[in-house]
Amino acid sequence: MRQTVKRIGMATGIIGLFVLGACGADEATNSTETVQSMEPVEAELNVPATADKDEAVTLAVRVTQEGKAVDDADEIKFEVWKNGAKEESEMMKASLTEDGVYEVETTFAEEAVYTVQVHVTARAMHTMPTTNVTVGHPETAAEAEAEEDHHHHAGADIVLDPKQAVANEVQPFTVNVEIEHEALTGADVQLEVFKDGADKHDWVKLEETEGGSYAGEHTFPEAGTYNVQVHVTKGHDIHEHIMETVEVK
Repeated sequence: MRQTVKRIGMATGIIGLFVLGACGADEATNSTETVQSMEPVEAELNVPATADKDEAVTLAVRVTQEGKAVDDADEIKFEVWKNGAKEESEMMKASLTEDGVYEVETTFAEEAVYTVQVHVTARAMHTMPTTNVTVGHPETAAEAEAEEDHHHHAGADIVLDPKQAVANEVQPFTVNVEIEHEALTGADVQLEVFKDGADKHDWVKLEETEGGSYAGEHTFPEAGTYNVQVHVTKGHDIHEHIMETVEVK
């Protein structure tokens, strides 16, 4: 009888060990499954390189981790701005459309080069790759705008004389201005005098002496090469300038 009880106790103990071992294995498996991968989250942009002004364009990004689609991203946003105007950027939230792919639709209002940056926040990681989109023909548009800006005063001819001076001596200057081969009268003409790298620029206002001719004087404090930029303005339509160098001995 005692031997029977002893054998039953040993069997129960062995079964208990198996049960505990199985529970331990399950807990280890569950623990392994809940450990978050430390591999980086990758974002592959799919954005057209070119577009037309006001054309509807889809901005897309495929988000993966270890080659597998990430469908549980915390936040996906596209930021778009015209190059040189980052402070005017537009932020747009993207939506999941298929495995790991998030999209948003937008349009571009001007012919220019735009930067597109996606902000991906997923699985405690953040990445934000960028790309560029050329909208329309920005170079042609810029040239047309410049032509429109200057059509009132194309062909300006500005002559500064002389191009040499002596340090610490009063140096007279004359500027002759013609627009489309006609003397420009009644203009505001000034000289901006400075050395390369200098913080201080001296300004000299010239007075009109006769039709299209303006005169003034300046004293250079030391020898060297000076930049003399001639500014010619008249009303809102004319603003011309040329850069010359004056050698001072």
